[in-house]
Amino acid sequence: MAIVKIKPIEREKWHGKKGNESFTRPTTIRALVNVDSMTYATGLTEEEAKEYGEKLKIDLSNQFNLEEPHPFWDTKAGEIKLENRTMLFDTENPLDFIKVKVCKASRFVANSLKEYEEGMFPEATHIIFDESEEIEEKASKIEIKKKAVIETAKLSKDRKIQMILILSADGNYLKAKNLKGKSDNFIEVELDKLIESKADEVLRYLKMNKDDTAAQALVLEALQRHIFEKVGHKIMYHDSTLGEDIYDVVNYLNAPENQEFKIRILAQVNE
Repeated sequence: MAIVKIKPIEREKWHGKKGNESFTRPTTIRALVNVDSMTYATGLTEEEAKEYGEKLKIDLSNQFNLEEPHPFWDTKAGEIKLENRTMLFDTENPLDFIKVKVCKASRFVANSLKEYEEGMFPEATHIIFDESEEIEEKASKIEIKKKAVIETAKLSKDRKIQMILILSADGNYLKAKNLKGKSDNFIEVELDKLIESKADEVLRYLKMNKDDTAAQALVLEALQRHIFEKVGHKIMYHDSTLGEDIYDVVNYLNAPENQEFKIRILAQVNE
């Protein structure tokens, strides 16, 4: 028995619910028509169409006729309802075999997580999962977390605080966690949470220029302490515009001619 899993792609919905709690309606797909070749995208080879057509006693030919509907692909039987939950298809079952083939030929179903993440299925609502890929994906995530644990253990306390501040911000300085003055144990607990949820981002952070990350943490803290102010799309220091965003201000602070100003901001932040 060969089982194929098809899962919905989790996206943030207005109702905030996910998985089985979500009340997002199912998606119905069918074999689409290729207008260039005037054929249905069934995913079946000629041999498979003949073999499974004989098994089920139905017409599985892929020719499209503008003047009359196809006896299978344009009927209710040719539709596939993609539920908002994991679905299992047993390809030993002829009808399930056909459904999986149609899903693989559809732009609304990514053929694998890897292909989806590479942007090959921008319209996909569901993903086909194969067991070996799932195992490989889990193993990869475990390795990433292990590496993140090993590499962050080498960091000084100040660097750990900077990393937590930056990666917890998620583009919003108000969300950034400032752990200055917290105990080592408190910092380690927050670091563990960060690695658990963002191990790949932790590793990316560790490859960044240290001067840039230190300046980025300084900007976030200066914003939180209202030393810098966000005014519309600008970051201001009193009446002076420092940049359009945090990265502009990082470049400003790291410029050789602005080192005296940077030291002054550091002193204010550390008061």
